[in-house]
Amino acid sequence: MKKYKKLLLGLFLCCLFFPLTIQAAGKINKEQDVSLTLSCSHENVPFYLYYVASIDEYGELSVNSSFSDFNVNITGKNDEAWNDLALTLAGYVDQEQMVPAASKKTDVNGVVTFPSLDQGLYLICSEKVSSNGMIYQTSPSMILLPSLDDINNDWVYDVNVIPKGEEIEDTNTSIKVQKVWKDAGNEKSRPSSIMVQLYKDGEIYDSITLSEENNWQHIWENCSTKSNYTLVEQKLDGYSVVVSKEGITYLITNTYKTTTPSVPNKNIPFTGQLWWPVLVLVTLGLVFIVIGLIRRRQNEG
Repeated sequence: MKKYKKLLLGLFLCCLFFPLTIQAAGKINKEQDVSLTLSCSHENVPFYLYYVASIDEYGELSVNSSFSDFNVNITGKNDEAWNDLALTLAGYVDQEQMVPAASKKTDVNGVVTFPSLDQGLYLICSEKVSSNGMIYQTSPSMILLPSLDDINNDWVYDVNVIPKGEEIEDTNTSIKVQKVWKDAGNEKSRPSSIMVQLYKDGEIYDSITLSEENNWQHIWENCSTKSNYTLVEQKLDGYSVVVSKEGITYLITNTYKTTTPSVPNKNIPFTGQLWWPVLVLVTLGLVFIVIGLIRRRQNEG
C-alpha cells in the first residue's frame, strides 16, 4: 500500500510542475532581436514585408492600425488558412497603397535577409521576374517572428523561409472570381450585389458588380502572366472575408458573423499547442489505473 501511495504522490507532483515547464518554454523574449531570411531560385526578386500585427510575450497578437479595418481573422490559423489570409491581405495592400515595413531584392544566390525586425506577424509579397522566357512567381505568405519550433516547443528568433514559388509560361490567361456565401439561416443579411475590384501590378484594373443576375461570378480574359493580380471586394459589415485561389479562380468567401463574444486567447497562436490539458488528462488516467490496481489487490486479499 505504501508503494502505491508513493506512486500517487509522484504522479501528483508531475501534474503540478511539468505543465509549468512547458508554459515557460513558450514565453517570448521581448528583448531579443528577430531576423528573416528568404531563399528562392532566382536573383533580383523583390520582396516586401508588411507589418500586420504585434505580438506580446504570451503570443497574443494585436492588429496594426493599417489592417484593423478589414473583416479578417488573423488568429488560430493553420498553414492553409494562412495562405488564404495572405492572399486576402495582399489585395488590401494594393487597394490602400500601403508602404512596406521593409523591402529588398534577392542576391545572386537567390537569398535576401531582413535583420533587426520588430517582433510580430508579417505579410510577405513579391513581384514576378522574367527568366529565359519563363515567369517566376511566389505566392503571398504570412510569417510570425519569432516563429515557434513545434518539435522543441521553443521560439526561433532568426527565421529562414523558402517561399512557395513556381515558373509559368509568358502568355495570356483568364482570371475568374466566384462569390461564396456561408450564412445559412441569415440569407436575408446578404446584400443584393457587391462590387469587386481587380488590381494589376498595384493599380486598379477593373471594377465589376457581382449579384444573382451573373450568378455571383465574373471572368476577365487576356490577362498577362507577367503581371501581379489581386482582388478586393467592397467592405461588407456583418461578414468576414477570405480570398482563396484554385487554378484561375479566385473564391471570395463571406462568412456571417455571430454575436457570440470572443474570449481573449493568451496562449500561443497559430502553430502553437496548449499542452498542459493533455498532461493533466494523462496524469489523471494513470492515477485511475493505480486506484484500480489497489482496489483489485484489496479485493483479491
